[in-house]
Amino acid sequence: MDAAGKFKTIVTDDLIDGYGHMNMVHYLAAFSRAADLRLDAAIRRSPDGSIISALVTAEARVAYKKEAMHGDDLLLTTWIADLDEKRVHVAQAMVRGDGTVLSTAEQLFLNFDLLSRRVETFLPDVMAELGRRAAADRGTFDPGIINRRMGIPRIA
Repeated sequence: MDAAGKFKTIVTDDLIDGYGHMNMVHYLAAFSRAADLRLDAAIRRSPDGSIISALVTAEARVAYKKEAMHGDDLLLTTWIADLDEKRVHVAQAMVRGDGTVLSTAEQLFLNFDLLSRRVETFLPDVMAELGRRAAADRGTFDPGIINRRMGIPRIA
């Protein structure tokens, strides 16, 4: 992951399903990993190194556009679309090495304290860092990725 929220990976044999393409669960796993790296500022550790506070997923939506196949180089980009004192909303895109958009995602994360087992407000330094990242991401992603309505359109 670089400072701009990009994460690179490759489609390996163990990610391929019986249809010959990357299984849908691995799309979500890749998006989750990319988000974890982009939102690393929200992870708090105790002096012994154990995690005491981090983000948990409240909602996730993945849109599949093209198949990811064995050997494909993938570039996942995560943008912070919005945040408040307890939540972070991200937009994401998965692009194959040739520039083809394979999938997009949006996720809503909650700041979760593992000691209290409750959703808590971000510490001021965490909120400031996430705010800096959100400001840098503003206007740099396709807003169509987020807040999409899902359903079967009906003719009225």
